[in-house]
Amino acid sequence: MITLLIPSYNHENYIVDCLDAARSVDIPGRKILVVDDGSTDGTVGVVKEYMERLNDHSIELVCKKNSGLVSSLNLGLDAAVTEFFYLVASDDLPNAEGISKSVRELINNPDAKFIVGGGYAFYDDAPEKKIPVYGRAQDVFFRLPPESIARSLFLNYPSPLLLQSTVFRTEALRAIGGWDSNLVLDDYPTFVKMLLKYPLLNTDFFFAPEFCVVGYRQHSSNSYKNIRRQYSMVSAVIASLAPESIKVKAISRVLASYILSAIKVRDFSAIRAMLAASKPKYVLSALPAMIELLCRKICARFIA
Repeated sequence: MITLLIPSYNHENYIVDCLDAARSVDIPGRKILVVDDGSTDGTVGVVKEYMERLNDHSIELVCKKNSGLVSSLNLGLDAAVTEFFYLVASDDLPNAEGISKSVRELINNPDAKFIVGGGYAFYDDAPEKKIPVYGRAQDVFFRLPPESIARSLFLNYPSPLLLQSTVFRTEALRAIGGWDSNLVLDDYPTFVKMLLKYPLLNTDFFFAPEFCVVGYRQHSSNSYKNIRRQYSMVSAVIASLAPESIKVKAISRVLASYILSAIKVRDFSAIRAMLAASKPKYVLSALPAMIELLCRKICARFIA
């Protein structure tokens, strides 16, 4: 009934915990597919030993040459023969109860294409401290009317939205063409395409943060910490998918947001790199966008 896809790359220290959590998902026809993207550490050996020790035929390992996360996701989607599809990074922890609740919600609502459940962030040195990943920003965003969501996807996107907190109907992911091999990001463009095609809350999709679906591990190698690279990836998505009428404003706002993030951590080399990589029209529009974002943050603090 459900395929749990685990794309892996150099996570030998984490993947057994992920597999243990995935195996606890008690749904008929549950399959676990590990797609390794050419790991250079012992990840593949760890997974093979795990499979041999448990003799669990519901787990499959596919190894490929290093070609990026998007290719791993598309390979997993192509291989899925189940009605539902869930993916989780090999360093995160899927939550069996939340996944089961999400699947039941989709079964009870056959027209719904996906459900965004909740999750928490945690650190290895303090695993008992669980920080909710979603809050007011996501709740407000999902309750917008469809025409406002279409615009806010590019101008007021409530980061983060996690693929690993979301259970999909496999057919819905295939209907949007899976993952675009020309885009490095996996989550943002997927939600853009899903919400443009399926925009109606409680009809096309559900937002249920009370269903805890994933534990999102925070550590030094998380890609979001590379500000320059994140800007490059997000701006590429907007350049590819945003309407022309708002493209300049959208990319300028993203540039402004990442400049503010870089200022916060004193990463001035990232600021220089982002400015050098941006067209002049985006740079010129970034300053008023920065002022607007700062004003919003100040107002949000007073409201809180």
